[in-house]
Formats: sequence, C-alpha cells, structure tokens
Amino acid sequence: MREESVVRMPPAFTIETERTLIVPTPTEALERREDLDEFEIDLEIDGAVVPVRVPPSWPGDRLEGLPDLLELRRQGLPEPWNGIVVDRALLEAVGQIGCTDRPDAFGVVEVRYATVEGHRDRGVATEAGGAFVDWLLEQTDVAAVVAECLVTNAASVRVLEKTGFELAEEREDEGGRLLRWVKRRPEH
Repeated sequence: MREESVVRMPPAFTIETERTLIVPTPTEALERREDLDEFEIDLEIDGAVVPVRVPPSWPGDRLEGLPDLLELRRQGLPEPWNGIVVDRALLEAVGQIGCTDRPDAFGVVEVRYATVEGHRDRGVATEAGGAFVDWLLEQTDVAAVVAECLVTNAASVRVLEKTGFELAEEREDEGGRLLRWVKRRPEH
C-alpha cells in the first residue's frame, strides 16, 4: 500500500490592490521552486484562471521559510498566513509576504516580505504590504503586527513608515542593529 502525503491548503484569502493580487502561496509554487528556476502556475484572477510567470528571483531575497511552509502543508499542520504577490498587469510573481507564525496568545503576529529584483523601488512592497497588514488587522485573532529590519535597510524603513508602523525598539542582533516596528489594530 502506497502512503500518500497530505497537503493541507492555507487559509483562503484574496487581497487585491490597484496593481497587485495576493493569494495564499500555492503548494505547486513551493514544490516547483525546489526544482525549477522559472515556471508558470495557474491562478484565478478576476474570475478567470490564468498562467502566472514565476521568475527565477521569486520569492525575493531569500528562500528561507518556504521549505518550512511546504513541510507544514505536507504534514497537514496549521500554518501562518503567506501569500504570493502577483503583478496584475504583467501576470508575474513580484514578491512574497507572510507571517512567521500564527498569532501568539496576545494576538501579535510577525510579518516578513520580499520583492523580486527588478520590481523594487516601485511601491510594490508598500502597496501590497500595506494591504496585507491591514487585512491581518481585520482578523479577529490579530491585535498587532510586528516587523523587523536592519537599521541600514532604508527601503524597508520607508515601507514600514509609509504603511503606518511605529518604531517600537532598536536592538543589536548577530546581523547588526535591528529595528522592531509595530502596527496595532485601530480602536473603534
């Protein structure tokens, strides 16, 4: 008897901005990234299934976290929210955004994002990142979103400032001086 691996799908969401679409990172993209430099995946966009190009530089600076995400799915375990960022006009993956884990007991979740080279400094991280974080803060189990970046990463500092994060602390890390940012759910 052949043992089949169980692949659990991520929590469903679709976040649309003027230029981008964010959907749960498809398992197919995670699996294919392990073996291929460039490939296409089919995604539903605006009610139609269309091929989306995934360039060799996706998901951005690092692949870290994606193998762990795939392993969680294969084991059928709960996973944090993660999404592939697609340029709606180009039908191309231009980034990756997601949480490092599910919300903690205080409703705090950490977000990380990366933009594919060639699409940086065009407002993609600000547009998609801002929409993703706002969506997170609409979830009942999320009270605050945190993010970290190096002091020397001026682009990330700008993105976090533009998307409404406030500087919470600065600390030393093995990689250098880190800034920790927070954005809380608005009180009504």
